[in-house]
Order: sequence, then C-alpha cells, then structure tokens
Amino acid sequence: MHATAEQLPQHQQHNQLDHELRIRTDTETWLAETLNGNMRTSFEFSFDGEELYGEDGGALTEVFDDSIQEAEIIAQQNPGLLFELRRRLIERGELEDMKAMGRGELQTNEGERANTIVVISDFPPELMDAPADVGGYNTSRKQTMMRVITLEDSGAIKVTTQSLDQSNRQALEAVYGALGKQPEGGELLPQRVNLALTPRGQPNLINNLAGVYDASLQQQHGGAWYAGRRPADDRNTYDFVHNQQDLVDWFTNEKLVDPAGAEKLRFKVAATAEARYDRYLKGYETSQQVPGAMTLDSLITVEQIAVGKGLHTEMVYAERRAVSLGKTYSGCGASVSAEETDDLSISDQLSTLGYGNKSGSDRYGSLKFKCQNGHENERPRNKLINCCKTCGVSVKC
Repeated sequence: MHATAEQLPQHQQHNQLDHELRIRTDTETWLAETLNGNMRTSFEFSFDGEELYGEDGGALTEVFDDSIQEAEIIAQQNPGLLFELRRRLIERGELEDMKAMGRGELQTNEGERANTIVVISDFPPELMDAPADVGGYNTSRKQTMMRVITLEDSGAIKVTTQSLDQSNRQALEAVYGALGKQPEGGELLPQRVNLALTPRGQPNLINNLAGVYDASLQQQHGGAWYAGRRPADDRNTYDFVHNQQDLVDWFTNEKLVDPAGAEKLRFKVAATAEARYDRYLKGYETSQQVPGAMTLDSLITVEQIAVGKGLHTEMVYAERRAVSLGKTYSGCGASVSAEETDDLSISDQLSTLGYGNKSGSDRYGSLKFKCQNGHENERPRNKLINCCKTCGVSVKC
C-alpha cells in the first residue's frame, strides 16, 4: 500500500507535487542557455541545518554525488573528458561550503563569518581549442559561469549565476582584484572567495562584478560590452524563454507523457526558441525567407500561437531551417544536434546554475540497454524499469 501525500515526509511531498514544475523549470533554463545571449538565473535552496533542498524537495547532496559517479563513467568511456570528474569533485566541495555557510561555520580569510561565496566557474582549459561543442560546453562562446551564493535572512541559500562569454583570463583576474584577491595560475573553479557583506552589498555584488569583467574587456579591446558580449545587450535570455509559455507548455506535456520520446523533440524546441529570439532581437520584423526551407506566408504571431494555431507549422519551419544551417544547441550540460536528439536529460536546476555536465549514464549505469531478446530500451535518469517496453520480458538485475 502506497503512503498518501499527507503521510510522506515534507521533502517527499514536494517531490511528488512539483514534478511538473521541475520539468517546466528545466525546460526554460535549458532553452535560455542555448540562446546566443546574456543569461542570468537565480534559485533558492532551503536548509534544515544538515541538507539543502531544491524547490521540488530533492536533496542536493544526492544530486552532486550522482554527478560524480556519472563523471567516473564518462572518464572511463572517454579519457579525454577526465577533466569533468575533476570539476565535479570541486563542485562537491562547493556544496559543503554552502552547508557550512548555512550553519554559520564558513569563514573569510580574515576570520569573519562568511555570508557570501563567489565562484568563477571558468571554461575548461582542456576545451579551449576544441573544434566543436562538447557535452553542453559551447566552444565558440566559451562561457564562464559566475556564481554568487548568499545566505539569506530566512536561512535559505540563494545561488545567482551570470554567464560571461569568452572566459577572458585578464578580465576574470580583474574580478578577483575587485574582491581584493589575487588568483593563482590554472583553473579558477576551485578558487572560491568567501565574503562577509552587509545586506545592502549582497544584491548588487553580481552586477558590480559583471561590470568589472566588461570594463576590463573595454580596456583591452575598446567598445561597450555586457556579460562579455559585444554589442552590449542586457536582455536576459531566461526572461525571454519564460515568456514563451506555449512552447514550454508543449514540451513539458510531452515530457510528462513520454520522457524518453520527448528528448527526441529537444532539437525542434530549441530551434523554435532560437527563431523567436532572433525575431525578438530584430524587433519582430518580417522574417526573411530561407532558401530550401518551408515557406510561411507571414510571420506567425504570438496571438496565433496562444490559441494553438500555427505552433506545429512554426516548429517544422524552425527545425528545417536549423538543420539546413547545421545547428547545434548547447546548454545546461547537454549539446544536441539534428542527429543527436535522443540522449538528453536535465536533472534539475543545478545544471542551469553551471554545475556539472551530463552523460548517457547515471548511478545505475547506461540509460540505453537491450533486453535479452535484443530490443532497445531507454529508461528515465536515476530510475529503473521492470520490463522491456517492446516484449515485456523482465529486465531487472
């Protein structure tokens, strides 16, 4: 007999009730990072003195530990990606610092009680010369994810992440200089900075540090910059995607009905979001015709989409255009192209905040496997299935 929601521990109740919310949030944040623009996200995690919990009630420690096991599998399958294990172990230490800060035990170098952590998650040095996107790392933009982690008055831990294009080393070192620190050589990810700030200083910190980064780029190259991008543009891709609720609703529903099958639609969704974002940046001007692509009589309007008209046509058009241009969409630890649309899953908001990567495996092994009769199966991340989806034979270990 299954327990009722009222009988479950509070975090398990949240986990059941917020499943749809998790999928929706994951969809929005993944799409936001795939778009070629500035992105800022912010999430709060509750703290009970021992564990941090996401908005769906899931414990962060389990997620971080699972990611380390996944990285071990990645490294075994591809030794060239061994750096991912190194980075996840560093991020595991970051999680322990968050907990220590919540308990009032984390200190600054000056011995003060820290209420803020700054993390510069720079682009992996091993991929600086990579010719193509790898596992969610965009090799053309080379983003750093700058995290400002704050202890809130409520006791919650808030993580705000700002993308910084190019991972310009001189500009990143200027950010450390603004914090009164001199970074060591090598990777910046483990070089966290603990601060004791006033309540007024915390909210403005991420804007100030991003401004330092851009000021350094201006000094190096001239011109105006925003989040390492030129021309400077402060429009947030996360805000834009959050307003595309028809697209988010559609993909969320597909994920609820068929999680594995929906992953094959991810390229189409990203292509549609990109096409809309391009029109948004152009001020909703009439889109130019794409040679060889499906012809639209006119730009599909938001009003048409809102009542369910034209969405399918819009998505087909956007997908064909993206295929013809050889597009790849990278974000939140996952890269997807037209030929690779069936091996993606987003675990939670942590990916969006710049933590970890993604693989086709989890703590139970490969997500894809064959039953004893040779039928292909794919299961949800971190969940087991009992029977083959084709013939029904048991696939239990």
